[in-house]
Amino acid sequence: MASTTPIEIKTAIDQPGAVILDVRTKDEIDAAPFTKKPYKHATCSLDDCSELLERADELMPDKNAPVVIFCRSGRRAGKAKTILEERGYKTVLNAGGLGDINSLF
Repeated sequence: MASTTPIEIKTAIDQPGAVILDVRTKDEIDAAPFTKKPYKHATCSLDDCSELLERADELMPDKNAPVVIFCRSGRRAGKAKTILEERGYKTVLNAGGLGDINSLF
């Protein structure tokens, strides 16, 4: 898997229609909220991404718009990236963990 640079992630976030997607649990969000930009949420674990699968079309209706995903460390974001690419999303980037995406702002 090719690594995505912070510049690529920031460029994607700044594009019209881009979606920032947090796949952490609600408890993780409550403990450490992301406050830098508006984002959407759908929980995805390494074993269960059913919420993301059920809500993808609702949360990200434009499959051509960039989707930037993050979680706590980047592993679940990687799983979510694969799922969205399999569903036809064209530009999906794994921003890593909360600290990684926060460092872009």
